[in-house]
Amino acid sequence: MISFKEVTFGYPQKDLYNKISFEINEGDQAVLIGSNGTGKSTLLKLLMNEELFTYEGVIKKDENIRIGLVSQFVGHEDSDVTAFDYLAEPFVELQRQNDALCEEMGSAENMDEVFGRYQKVLDEMDAVDAYNYPSNIGKQLSIAGLSRIENLPVNKISGGEYKMLSIIRNMLLKPQLLIMDEPDAFLDFKNIMGLTRLINAYKGTILAITHNRLMLSQCFNKILHLENEQLQEFPGTFAEYNRAMLDTKISMQENAAKFDDFIAIQEQVIKRIRGLAENTPDPSSGRQLRARVSYLERLKIMRGENPFIEEHDYGFHFPEVGTAAKENADSETGIISETDGVTGSEAVAGADLSAAGDSAKADRKSCTDCPQEPVISVKNFSLVFDRPILTDISFDIQAGEKVAIVGANGTGKSSLLEAVYEQMKADPDKEIGFFRQIYDNDEQEMLSGGERNLRQLRALCDTNVSILFLDEPTSHLDTYAQIALEEALAEYKGTVLMVSHDFYTVANCADRILILENGGLREMSSRAYRKSIYKNYFNSELLEQERKRREIEVKVNALLKAGKHAEAKAVLEAI
Repeated sequence: MISFKEVTFGYPQKDLYNKISFEINEGDQAVLIGSNGTGKSTLLKLLMNEELFTYEGVIKKDENIRIGLVSQFVGHEDSDVTAFDYLAEPFVELQRQNDALCEEMGSAENMDEVFGRYQKVLDEMDAVDAYNYPSNIGKQLSIAGLSRIENLPVNKISGGEYKMLSIIRNMLLKPQLLIMDEPDAFLDFKNIMGLTRLINAYKGTILAITHNRLMLSQCFNKILHLENEQLQEFPGTFAEYNRAMLDTKISMQENAAKFDDFIAIQEQVIKRIRGLAENTPDPSSGRQLRARVSYLERLKIMRGENPFIEEHDYGFHFPEVGTAAKENADSETGIISETDGVTGSEAVAGADLSAAGDSAKADRKSCTDCPQEPVISVKNFSLVFDRPILTDISFDIQAGEKVAIVGANGTGKSSLLEAVYEQMKADPDKEIGFFRQIYDNDEQEMLSGGERNLRQLRALCDTNVSILFLDEPTSHLDTYAQIALEEALAEYKGTVLMVSHDFYTVANCADRILILENGGLREMSSRAYRKSIYKNYFNSELLEQERKRREIEVKVNALLKAGKHAEAKAVLEAI
């Protein structure tokens, strides 16, 4: 269906691929993975429109192949057409063309020409099963968990729901190859689970990019790993690929250790020959020395490196929160309260950051028996756009707490986070950092969305903040960067308020969960939240399997760093 043979491509600023080869065959559900900035999205563009690029090698596609594309960014159509009618549009249009051609054939002078166009439309209707589109739409909405929006206007549904409709519409059109570039981007947890079900129920061929660990663990039967300008093709699941790569890493380091021992011996031989050559006029000693040096250079090349095995040391370390900073956080309160009478397209949020004046602050500092004051306090907050989003919500966050805001797309999570931040940053005594979602790539700097997010995170690591506001911090990050971020957040002693749809990030990092739903707020412990997710979406074994996979990977890597290859192999074989 699709084949790349020794394709080399890059930009003046950056080489991306060096003689990469792979195939996509009918029935494959392949996922393209790799570190941020390796050129995954560019590879999809090259596959779709190779005529626009100058590259070396051969790209072959089946003749007249029908390709569907789901991009990271799907604009929300402002229309009062219902979700069902939006999905039905291409099929209704085909039926309209069919009816028009039938009428035209009744009076056509050139019947063969009209019949040819009619047959083409019939073939297209057969290819997309246009005759059964109402039932097919119903089935797809049911699989995705979106049957409730079937009769809602698309301008009344969330951006995430609209993106899901776009994915469903592409699937209903039955392309021979469906390409999806981070289809999970900006989807809430419920829609990500719906997308997972859609992919697993889909009978066609898929090539997708995703860093979502839930999707990687449950979808796809082929792995394409792009790293260091090379591409490795693996038939199997992500878990199987991860295991194979660990096995490869052990074998590679075992061989490297043997090479290193032998190289050390050769270096001693060269040292001895060099000493003899310097103290004898015999020209044969010089020739022998040059031969040995050349042999040593070849040995070092033969030792080699595996381009797909990296340490992935992202080095996220958020600032230490000192005693002074913590005392400051303990003693001051940030309050956001409702402002009466503000409506329209802006949030209803007051700017009363300090509930008490300076004298009250002094009283709190001097009162050793007083209860700890919250670092962040939100009181009676409301949010209104073209309709009420949030009404009279309140919560407190203590110093050092890590709190996650979760909820469906369109419930006001990012707007709430932004409002809290905007009010609190006005206080010069508070050291606050903010991570914002990035919605598009930086074409001028040739940075992917993941690379730009990495730059944001590293900039926060270089600050002295004691409070972090994070809006979807794992978005576009590769899996190793996500894990590194979670580890850094676990070590951070400051206060965190974050918005996230990533179940693993929320489960691994948050002490408490604030759930936005139906215009209000419901609070849960992290443990209770995990249990509710297990109950509603999947068995608790899924998180445990991912935890064990990561635990084994960490243990194997630690043993390899210590040079304990046999022990590392034993850990892997015990699985």
